[in-house]
Amino acid sequence: MRRAGLTDLTLPEDLIWTVPVTPLEEQLPQPTRAPPQRIPILNRVLVSHAASSAALRERRGSQTAAQHLVVSHVPSAPPELLQQCVMMSIPTIFNPNLNGMEPNPDFLPSPNETVGFNYKVDGILGSGSFATVFRAVHDGAQNRPVALKCLKNAKETMDAGLGEARIQALIRLHDPRGRRHIVRLLDCFYYREHLFLVYERLNASVLAHYMHLETLGPRARAEYWHAGSIGALSIQMLDALSFLTSLGITHCDVKTANICIVNAERRIFKLIDFGSVVLTYDAHMSYLQSRWYRAPEVILGLSWTPKIDVWSLGCVAIELAFGFLPFQFASTDLVLAAHKATRGPFPPWMMEGPLGSIYFSSSGCVYEVDPPAIAPGTYLLRSEPNTTLHELLAQHLDPSIFGDVLSFSLFAETLLTLDPNVRPTAAEALQHPWMASYGLPLDDPPIIPVTPSSSDVVSLKEK
Repeated sequence: MRRAGLTDLTLPEDLIWTVPVTPLEEQLPQPTRAPPQRIPILNRVLVSHAASSAALRERRGSQTAAQHLVVSHVPSAPPELLQQCVMMSIPTIFNPNLNGMEPNPDFLPSPNETVGFNYKVDGILGSGSFATVFRAVHDGAQNRPVALKCLKNAKETMDAGLGEARIQALIRLHDPRGRRHIVRLLDCFYYREHLFLVYERLNASVLAHYMHLETLGPRARAEYWHAGSIGALSIQMLDALSFLTSLGITHCDVKTANICIVNAERRIFKLIDFGSVVLTYDAHMSYLQSRWYRAPEVILGLSWTPKIDVWSLGCVAIELAFGFLPFQFASTDLVLAAHKATRGPFPPWMMEGPLGSIYFSSSGCVYEVDPPAIAPGTYLLRSEPNTTLHELLAQHLDPSIFGDVLSFSLFAETLLTLDPNVRPTAAEALQHPWMASYGLPLDDPPIIPVTPSSSDVVSLKEK
């Protein structure tokens, strides 16, 4: 069975560029102060009673086994769905006179080299364990700026890249004009033993943006990331997540590093990085999402739904408000304890889940066994006084700068509801009273090419 539109992944001549991408550095607020300090919300209490300590060690089991224990939930799919097949064609570009393999898994073009006929590369935007993203322009489309994502030459990265291309094809089929605040895949091809995904080029991530503002001073960050900016980002991301849910897609990696600024002045944003997507009938694993943004039901090995993306968006919202994330800890034990301190208590049914005994004592306390960098032992993780999310926001946000702290607090608390059965879907969160103050951006004129500063891009010569 073949569905029309899924095979069309080449750059269309009449591609609609929805919003102007503008130079970010021209829109940054002016500095005034030093960065803020983090807020202590947890303390450790040593379990000194030998029998109690031994009981917790037995409850945790082998530390190594506990760290690598993953629970998988496989949804039941109708047989007719499992029998469907769709074909997607990806162009292969090669030299007919050569049939050699590339000598290493990384691809590094020469300065100003043209890749895949159309894309002139002039810098590196970023590099990770699975791919390198190059800065390039499309020679045949009025030198429009693009981001050229090159997957490393290895099976697991190739599989991930093909999955990302398939997801983007599905998104494009249902959002051909690119109105749902999701980065657009413009082209993909296979060249010199590497899969290339060509995306529209956006500005910096909101993580890079607010961290840059922190170097100028906390007031600089606060003056941009106030209630208005966070509300604009939230309604756009909820619209994107609601759309993805309607397609059976869970993003699984919503975080400040994966939301990019399109236009900082007009507060327009897009969701990027679809390499971790899970579909409705895929196996649902308990090891996914970045730790600080990981939903509690995922940590505890429970079955989960696209509401895990709503939790992650709640984390994004409070991270932008504070300038850091209250769940920003080095271990999953501490993250879960921070969830309980700020949003607890946990419902009993969640603590009794597949991995509940690894994290919760029989009395419902989150505990640690031999944490690093301190004396060996078993420790209960207790919350400091006045560390509920509502209290933290009320204490540390200045209404004269931020705006309506109370309404924002109610919104963030709703997204960060521990019980996934009570937490709203993205579509339901769009109906929250705080969202009524914000609207989705209207259509905009063609894209304006970016002229990045020296800090935005690494030259190929330097690489």
